[in-house]
Amino acid sequence: MVLFAASCTTFQLSGIQMNEEMPSYQTVGEFKTSVMVNEFIGSSGGTNLVNATATAMDNPIYDAVRREINKYSGDAAVNVTVKYEATFVDLLLNGFTFGLYAPAHAKIEGTVVKYQD
Repeated sequence: MVLFAASCTTFQLSGIQMNEEMPSYQTVGEFKTSVMVNEFIGSSGGTNLVNATATAMDNPIYDAVRREINKYSGDAAVNVTVKYEATFVDLLLNGFTFGLYAPAHAKIEGTVVKYQD
């Protein structure tokens, strides 16, 4: 039972950076976007068993943030928040497949900045 519970994954995000001495910057825009996440064997927006797709969220999330930085011609994104949620349709699909397919959405918000010289 312990091994079974230990294999559960709800969310994983890697590559987060923190800087104690942030260069001065100017805010050039705010963004809110969403990325579809396809997972398997579990519940939408919750725990997934033997989740081989846990790290599959990284690239779509990074790409979404990078698109927002480029859209505002910025240099970086700060105060980024990622929320992992399931919509009503996601829950219906999860129930219809008896937990085999567990779609969800990663909702991403943040501020795009441009460094000042």
